[in-house]
Amino acid sequence: MILGTVLKPSTTSPLPLLLAGPILRKTTATEVVLWLATSSPLVGRADLYISETEHIRETEHSRETGFSNEKEHSEPKQDQPFYTSSLEEHDSIQIGTHAWVTLIRLQGEFPTNTLLEYDIHTESGSLKELAPHLVYNGKSRVEFKISTSADYILHGSCRNPHHPSKDSLVAADNKIADQSVAERPDMLMMSGDQIYADHVAGPTLDAIQQVIQLLGLVGESLPTDSQIKQINSSDALYSSEYHLYQRHHYLPHHTASESMIDKFFPNRGVPIFSSTDYENHLVTLSEFIAMYLLVWSPTLWQCVNRERLIENNFTQGGRQLTPTEQQQWRNESVIMDEFIAGLPQVQRLFAHIPTYMIFDDHDVTDDWNLTVGWEHAVDHNQFATQVIGNGLAAYWMCQGWGNKPESFDETFIEQAKQLFVDQPRIIKQAHIVEKNKNIEQAHNEAGNAVTIHSVSNIEPDKHQAFIEMLSRFEEWHYTIDTSPKVIVLDTRTRRWRSESRMNKPSGLMDWEALIEFQHQLMNQDKVVIVSAAPMFGVKFIETLQKMATTIGKPLVIDAENWMAHPGSANTLISIFTHTKTPTNFVVLSGDVHYSFAYDIKLRYRRNSPNIYQITCSGIKNQFPASLLKFCDVWDRLLYSPRSVLNYFTKRKRLKIEKRSPDNQTFYRLSNRSAIGELRLDTDGKPQSITTLSGDGKITRFPEPD
Repeated sequence: MILGTVLKPSTTSPLPLLLAGPILRKTTATEVVLWLATSSPLVGRADLYISETEHIRETEHSRETGFSNEKEHSEPKQDQPFYTSSLEEHDSIQIGTHAWVTLIRLQGEFPTNTLLEYDIHTESGSLKELAPHLVYNGKSRVEFKISTSADYILHGSCRNPHHPSKDSLVAADNKIADQSVAERPDMLMMSGDQIYADHVAGPTLDAIQQVIQLLGLVGESLPTDSQIKQINSSDALYSSEYHLYQRHHYLPHHTASESMIDKFFPNRGVPIFSSTDYENHLVTLSEFIAMYLLVWSPTLWQCVNRERLIENNFTQGGRQLTPTEQQQWRNESVIMDEFIAGLPQVQRLFAHIPTYMIFDDHDVTDDWNLTVGWEHAVDHNQFATQVIGNGLAAYWMCQGWGNKPESFDETFIEQAKQLFVDQPRIIKQAHIVEKNKNIEQAHNEAGNAVTIHSVSNIEPDKHQAFIEMLSRFEEWHYTIDTSPKVIVLDTRTRRWRSESRMNKPSGLMDWEALIEFQHQLMNQDKVVIVSAAPMFGVKFIETLQKMATTIGKPLVIDAENWMAHPGSANTLISIFTHTKTPTNFVVLSGDVHYSFAYDIKLRYRRNSPNIYQITCSGIKNQFPASLLKFCDVWDRLLYSPRSVLNYFTKRKRLKIEKRSPDNQTFYRLSNRSAIGELRLDTDGKPQSITTLSGDGKITRFPEPD
């Protein structure tokens, strides 16, 4: 654990310059992408270096063989970058008076499978000067590699900051600290619920409010079709008695329902936001953005007063918290202490390993787009539409943008920039130019000026237009051109809606999206598929979900799985049975808060593809232990590979072998907060399936007998 971190302040802001990041994002032979948030506009340069270790290896090879080719002679010296880019050239969005989000896209021809380094030189210093804890083992710069393979993947989902389990990202950082760059994973895949927008701890929400004030993040008007019509702006919400532990009384309800219970009580209001723990649900765009900054970096936690509410006698908006709420605050605060202590390591991990992300429901709200009835309720409520749009906008800015930057053209970026700002003003940076000649040169190339805007509340028309654009956007999915190819699915925004009942769960992908997915599989021998929810889940739990759907209550136990919709289920299985699809499929999933591994074959087919469903969840979350054991036992009893009940399911054409965790003799499901580690052989088959829990323990899933 990294303690005593000292962060260097910005030269133009009282806050530290580096608020969050850098996060190493898309990393290919032609592009290296870095995401970061700062308290001032970035001025300076980003550099790439050949690692000192790589130079030593090349020199030793030359001495041993007596051979040195022209390419080796042309390599730059280890202290000189082989690539430099001015920071002012990259897209940066001012989101507050003291807040900028920047996506640095370094584009060129870069060496692959080689030890590289990067650095960012700013007016306040280099990365190591800005945040010394970012580098491993006394290194001078961040080391990384551009890998052409995907045969060693870290993966996981569901990171709830105030869940009492340990943060397994810290354990991942501990492991990587002991690995050489060549030994490190090719990528880190975050498969959903990177934040919990609907389940927020009281101390976290208070910190979010302080961050909004510190950074001067934008305010917004709020539609008045919530439960409390007097709250018509973000400022009114923050100062109201409903701000803390009372938002469930404020969030909107709807009355349209097809369930049997609601038909007997037709005037009963039903919450649109269906989470069971939504008393602190995020609402405004600034709240969503501040949440990301607080769960990915320790910086802003050092700038807020975590004792503020206690000093105010637990009073917020004129309301004193109840004794129960006060005790909840104290309990959550203890858990948050440990979470915050691990954030320097999480920030360091993200800086070193290429990190890819995709949303699941909690990144926006629980049960997001679960049924067509839910979508209908949101579409007919302006407040709910704005909250969902805010969550998706923050996802784009903090997660989606870095996965595949080319999906977002200049028009998209400009509309995002204009969302936050009024009139621009040009600030000359002469004092910075004198500080560093190299930066001076970069300034000259960029015009020696930085554009700064005055920031005010978001204009409602701009806000609505941006949300409408996001709701129509259909390119959240992406592929990573490694070997094997990695296909990351959007299972949230392109759903196969039920035509029979409003409250019947939608298919996770519609027909058109599934056909596009099938085209991505063609002519591939091996592939890794990332689906937030398992494609092949625990059948007994899926049966319980189906029962909840039958009585019109799909939200009760989150009746969301690939087999819940006949159209998407049958199309998916047809894709796997197609003769021109890969020989080896690996499906990586999360969502469910427990881990398991299945080996799957097609029944009655001699040349069946090999399908491996590997689920690791959560990074910092767990399933209720006694309930999971109950489901595990009944799943083994009712749905063993030879059980006749399998022939009454949509996956009757599949034979599923369940791997046993090596630390359990009977149970198949592992209930530990963990990060998954997958190693593949050259054919794309799992060589090793393990999970690394937050306490450092390793669980293996060996091949079935």
